[in-house]
Amino acid sequence: MARTHGKPILISSFGKAVVLCLALFAAWRLCSTLFADAPPRPLVRDASCLPLAREVGVRAAAGTGSNFVVSPLSIHAAFAMVTAGAWGDTRRELLRFLGSASLHELHHAPANELVGRLNGLPQTSFACDVSVDRRLALRREFMATRASRYGATAEAVDFVSGAEQVRLRVNAFVADATKQLIRDILPPGSIDSSTTVVLANALYFKGAWSYPFDVLTAPFHVPGGTTVGVPAMTTGRSQYIALYPGFRALKLPYKNDVLRQADAFYMLILLPDSGTLSLADLYDKAVSTPEFIRKHTPVEEVPVGQFMVPKFKFRFEFEASSDMQKLGVTRAFKGGDFSGMVGGKDGHGHGRLSISRVYHKAAIEVDEQGTVAAAVTVIRMDGSAFEKKEPPHLVDFVADRPFLFAMVEVMWSILWLVNWIST
Repeated sequence: MARTHGKPILISSFGKAVVLCLALFAAWRLCSTLFADAPPRPLVRDASCLPLAREVGVRAAAGTGSNFVVSPLSIHAAFAMVTAGAWGDTRRELLRFLGSASLHELHHAPANELVGRLNGLPQTSFACDVSVDRRLALRREFMATRASRYGATAEAVDFVSGAEQVRLRVNAFVADATKQLIRDILPPGSIDSSTTVVLANALYFKGAWSYPFDVLTAPFHVPGGTTVGVPAMTTGRSQYIALYPGFRALKLPYKNDVLRQADAFYMLILLPDSGTLSLADLYDKAVSTPEFIRKHTPVEEVPVGQFMVPKFKFRFEFEASSDMQKLGVTRAFKGGDFSGMVGGKDGHGHGRLSISRVYHKAAIEVDEQGTVAAAVTVIRMDGSAFEKKEPPHLVDFVADRPFLFAMVEVMWSILWLVNWIST
């Protein structure tokens, strides 16, 4: 199976209409130039997870160079739910990370507006879950937000004597919500008696192409001069293609049998011209210009000559707590004020909570029939007032070169964006 490599980005809203992508800019083996030492970009509204994605991408490129994909929407939803239970400086830091000035603005941000629609769309599903220590009670206001805005389930659990059962419960929730595409988001030992709250978000997409493709084996030119044969999609049918200086764009609509608007979801592929524009340059254009995706989405079908887009399948996972602290979210990890989330059974406080771990896993499969993608974010929070025990010890077009692509929902914001380089 060909392995691919991706780097996510998140594009901001444009006016009242927002491009929301189930998005993967992909690449066949990540080039380190994509994460070159460029100056940090200012935070863009609705692009709240781009800095985090970049931090993770830099680390991936500097390490094993493993395939990389992330869902900004899943991360955004999980932290939006956490922010609803935060107060003071802790809330202000989290709001800044999420690109909102207030909790009211966050609740009405395009990404949060989309959350309320996903379960009503035939191609998608969205689920949230909260596990809270049975010695505590979720605050009434937080309970209302959890239920009304995120449809999150909640369950009182025993972290002291049943930590492993809680871990298995969360993993089962994730597997069920992603149709078994993502399993075991929480590794053994990740939950213990010091855990107080675990919040989980799961996002799933399955879309069929408006017109399925034929399949062939085609050459793909890997950076460095190597050429490999890859399974690819092809067709003689007219396609939405547009030519721009230095690159060309391909729009691949997903079938839409329910929604009234045409092409509610589509994949956008951006292919640099050989020797004219590098993938890194094209990536920078997409990151730095909020309206880039909208402005470079083809609107007319044209006859095609040669046509080839590789099939691909890959997944990636990471723990993001250190990356988030580098980005300025520190109070939430060091005795943050989450008094708006939980209290003791008697209504009084129990001590301060801190985020201790942020787990994220994403997966995508693209073939001649369509696309299946899933992403999960799980946030573990610990309480300072409970006795902490040590965790148990555990035994061990012709897209024949790198290109970018995005899966887009025309009216809203971005779920995934990835970039792709290698086999």
